[in-house]
Amino acid sequence: MSDDRIVLEHFVDHMQRIQRYLRSEAFHRNKVELTRVQWMLLRHLRCRAGRTIGQLAEHLDVRASTMSQMIDRLEKMRYVVRESSAEDARVKLVKLTPEGAELIAGMEAAWLESLEEPFAHFDKEEKRQLVSLMEKLSSHLPRKGD
Repeated sequence: MSDDRIVLEHFVDHMQRIQRYLRSEAFHRNKVELTRVQWMLLRHLRCRAGRTIGQLAEHLDVRASTMSQMIDRLEKMRYVVRESSAEDARVKLVKLTPEGAELIAGMEAAWLESLEEPFAHFDKEEKRQLVSLMEKLSSHLPRKGD
């Protein structure tokens, strides 16, 4: 195995550890019972309000029937609503509710709080470098079709 591959595997291991930590901290602090996919769906809706079930299913790579069931559960929790499209009343759009937006804000605040102490172990230049490198990496990721 090449050195680059080994370094990449270590990077992925560390990213997964950070993601698990952030998810567990945010969900624990906010006492939220959401799956990872539900969370990703809510965050997607915050950025792209008014999506159809089909668009959401495609974005998360699940069947439309699976997405419909997920939306049903999120509606019962009052995090999303289905509304008729202004252009075509036959089309239903899924939108984030104020409660859903509040949940996301609380979770993201918990993420920041949970990383403040570990991030404090970097000096100012290391922080800038880390953010710059993460920006460079994320800018080269392929974009999904929406």
